[in-house]
Amino acid sequence: MKQKTGIFVPLVLGLLTAFGPFITDFYLPLVPEMQTYFRTSSSAIAMSLTAGMIGLAIGQVFIGPLSDKYGRKKLLIASMVLFTLASVGCMIAPDIITFNTMRLLQGLGGAGGVVLSKSISTDMFTGRDLAKFMGILGAINGVTPVVAPIVGGTMTNFTSWRGVFGVLLALGVFLTICCMFLKETLSPSARSQKNILKTYGNLFKVFHNKRFTLSTTAMMFTFFAFFAFISGSPFVFQNVYGLSPFEFSLCFGLSSLMIGVGAALSTRFHHANTALKWGAIDMMISAILIALCSIFKLPLAVLMPCYIYMLTSFGLMQPMATAIALDSERENAGAASAIFGAAGFVAGAIASPLIAIGDIMISTSLVILVGSVGCLVLTLPLCKAIKDEGLRQ
Repeated sequence: MKQKTGIFVPLVLGLLTAFGPFITDFYLPLVPEMQTYFRTSSSAIAMSLTAGMIGLAIGQVFIGPLSDKYGRKKLLIASMVLFTLASVGCMIAPDIITFNTMRLLQGLGGAGGVVLSKSISTDMFTGRDLAKFMGILGAINGVTPVVAPIVGGTMTNFTSWRGVFGVLLALGVFLTICCMFLKETLSPSARSQKNILKTYGNLFKVFHNKRFTLSTTAMMFTFFAFFAFISGSPFVFQNVYGLSPFEFSLCFGLSSLMIGVGAALSTRFHHANTALKWGAIDMMISAILIALCSIFKLPLAVLMPCYIYMLTSFGLMQPMATAIALDSERENAGAASAIFGAAGFVAGAIASPLIAIGDIMISTSLVILVGSVGCLVLTLPLCKAIKDEGLRQ
């Protein structure tokens, strides 16, 4: 199925898909400042990242199946309202416990954008058309990790961390209005007629599908590595290499830009398994190089290209793995999108505190390496399954 979408729909869905980077990346340059402000430890401030990712994971599991029963649009608008209110809560938080609680709610609200943007895409497209559209969203999504920390780093020159969260508040208001103009893509006749308990039972049903399970778990390991980079990079770039918040945002943005480049390149592959296989292999190689840089304390000029290589590989894999997972469970698109999206943020919630154990450079590189190994081990049988079924995306 192929639909004409114009510019508005891909742009809005791309921004909604990018809620993960917005919630995690936007205030990264200010993490050391916030640690001082709240008079707390690095592990406690790192929990703000974990809280946001837990919210993103739980929210997707809760909202995805509900959208299969009640439709996409109303739940999407409600999610954006929650995100907006939680952003206000973050701005006025008097202590780290309150702030982390608001971060959890912010993640819950943002989860609606992440899961429902994928479900809406699945409603509109199938097969290779879905893979191409996911590639477009991935390219838009790839710009977000660049813009978010650069804007956040730039704002450190004339405002505090509260001003950065004020921008997130404005974004929530803007997207709430935009969502009101989106059309409902799941007609009443196509919605689940099951009761609530059976609707949530679809969350377990999707794991009976081999392709869905392999692609989801492979991407979970990929996100494990990805979020290790996100959580560790403020400390590596600023505390180890001595960069300013703005200099960090530029380096982080340059690295993250390659996610969009990788996503754009993924649409050039005729076979899904080719993009997946080479993305996994390249990610493994980049993880080994990052580990060597960390062990031997090599200069930032050597480490940066390795990060760029890793994030390009991540971008290469993500659209194809997403399309394969969701297309294989079309009848349960909301539940499938929920599990697929939540898996990544569960991995991130686990990875974030692990990077704070011991030497930050060594621990970050080890978590990246573990994620890359798991990704490669699971991607190879997925590629074989795709080849055996003759699937051509």
